[in-house]
Amino acid sequence: MKKIFVAVAAIALLLTSFSAGAALPQPCSGAQSWRYVGKNRWRVQGLPRSQGVTSDGHGWIFSWQGGISRTDNDYRIRAVNTYPLELIRPSINRDRTNHFGPTHVGDVDVANGILYAPEEDGGEDLGVITLNDPEFQTPTIALYDAKTLFYTGVSYPVPLNVNGDGVPWVAVNAAAGEIYTAEWRNPHDRINVFDMHMNFLRFINLVYPPELGAGFRLNRIQGAKLFGGALYAAVDDDLKSVFSIDIASGVVKKEFSIDPPFPSEMEGLAIRKTKDGALLHVLLVVHKELPGIGEEPVAVQFRHYALRCA
Repeated sequence: MKKIFVAVAAIALLLTSFSAGAALPQPCSGAQSWRYVGKNRWRVQGLPRSQGVTSDGHGWIFSWQGGISRTDNDYRIRAVNTYPLELIRPSINRDRTNHFGPTHVGDVDVANGILYAPEEDGGEDLGVITLNDPEFQTPTIALYDAKTLFYTGVSYPVPLNVNGDGVPWVAVNAAAGEIYTAEWRNPHDRINVFDMHMNFLRFINLVYPPELGAGFRLNRIQGAKLFGGALYAAVDDDLKSVFSIDIASGVVKKEFSIDPPFPSEMEGLAIRKTKDGALLHVLLVVHKELPGIGEEPVAVQFRHYALRCA
């Protein structure tokens, strides 16, 4: 299996001709808003694009439960890979507790030619047994070559004492030499900050302004990326929203909500300036598009938004 993935990635590298993306604009100095530009929509092709997304300015890199894939700017697949084999370590105990290894790749990020992939060992119910019971015992950040998607042989465990509820996303601040994560349910209202080798540095404690409402808590973050001095986070709340988090102060601000008229799940997001003027790109898994008429097949929307400064 490993040879197959290596061969596919090697052929893809020879065939691919990437065009550079536009440079990022400066963040707004004052008030800002977001304008919807358009979307791509995939059904079968959406499966390997259903969890996370990033870009180094040369095409797109997507993640899904089973692995990662790279496309060109027209979404044609150029490379694929899956979990590092060394992270799959099956074991089972007499009481049926067991460990298998990664079952989910969260929202990925890229820096200096390296793809950072959060791979967590979530529980998977197979009927006769649940894989990874108990779950989230060995969350890992695995490093891949961002162009070929070859595994570099380097992976870092995520410390459970500060990040014990899965690792649904990772964001990299290469300039500061920092990596950010958060727990899925975010029970401590904070972002976790590590160095580039996943050694813990500090917490960013979240601060909620009154306009967010009494009792507001930011959890169910599915993906986040750094832009300017803030993390922009895709949140799977009722309205499917994007929030920003100031990494210096921890202040949380609501940017916008999609509020889709059908059941859906917010996934990861990317920051990349594209030719149509979009800057922020969000994955939304769609379960039904026509309430009251009939079920639609599961699909993935890749929605694009442009930044507007007041």
